[in-house]
Amino acid sequence: VAGRQSTSDERDEVPSTSVAEADTLAGELKAKVQISRRRPDFTLPPLHKDLHLSSHAPLETASSEGGSGRVFCRLCKSSRRFFCHVCLDAYTERPTVRLPCRAYFITDRKELLSKATGVQCAMLASEHVTLCRSHELPKLDPRRTALLFPDNEALTVPEFAARVASEEPAEVGAGDGGRIEAVVIVDSKWDGALTISRTEQMKHLTRVRLRSYKTAFWRFHPHPRSQGRRDEMSAAREAGRDDGDDKLCSAEALMFFLRELHVATGQHVDGDGRPAAPSECHCFDDLLWYFAWQHKTIAADASKREYHPIPPQCRKSARRRENAEREQIARDKRASAVRDGESLGEGGEP
Repeated sequence: VAGRQSTSDERDEVPSTSVAEADTLAGELKAKVQISRRRPDFTLPPLHKDLHLSSHAPLETASSEGGSGRVFCRLCKSSRRFFCHVCLDAYTERPTVRLPCRAYFITDRKELLSKATGVQCAMLASEHVTLCRSHELPKLDPRRTALLFPDNEALTVPEFAARVASEEPAEVGAGDGGRIEAVVIVDSKWDGALTISRTEQMKHLTRVRLRSYKTAFWRFHPHPRSQGRRDEMSAAREAGRDDGDDKLCSAEALMFFLRELHVATGQHVDGDGRPAAPSECHCFDDLLWYFAWQHKTIAADASKREYHPIPPQCRKSARRRENAEREQIARDKRASAVRDGESLGEGGEP
């Protein structure tokens, strides 16, 4: 059965999780331990430094290190740890996050929900976050709904908030977070996100882009196929940047969108009624509560694991050439053996 959700008041009573521990460990990893055998040049990015998170004590108690085992979901009967990503059923206490607008994560049928960070947001802000396919997206006002997508013609969050505010009647209350109806995020890999964003339900939505942020996500981006893009990646690494460090995961994208919205509107709209300056507001940080726990767990595991990198893998075309060469060598050997056998048959024993 889902555990009792902790309120915002309870969140202030428990000590916040220290991000410095994970940051220090991640910094050590860059010097001595890698986390990917397929990408030896990739290291765990540090966690965002300005997060104010609720205590991870419930997760520590329910973890294997805390002596707890896995549980079976009461709905789908699958083995889970902290929550069921299919039934959205939680097994520990967790913070509750209130959002100023609806949030829709468009899931890809080709992707596993267990890897989708949008599921974590749905667990933490269940009243405002919905997971759905593109064809299941309800009808939304295209001028008051933001589709987070880094398009060249996309509006910034302040531009979008200002445009929406100018179109709304003056009597609308000020506590509605800029009067934005919803934000839509495609929770998919980059190669599938563009196709999904062009579906009939989404192509008319206003595209909005975020400012540039460095991700703390632990999954690396594969090497591109074109040599030009590979050269760009090499130049980025030589400049001290990872090739995919500006590509946020879905949970990060939602959190930073809401933070930028607070700065743009100048309103604290998490529903608790306490005024705060936008630069001091951290009411959406707990959207990364599960994310930060995973980050810390991966860093701790990598620091104890013996690292053996895998040699660079050949591209498919190179592998095909190598296989063809090996097959040709084998054919030549067989033909040589046949010729040697025929000559022995004609001349007898040497």
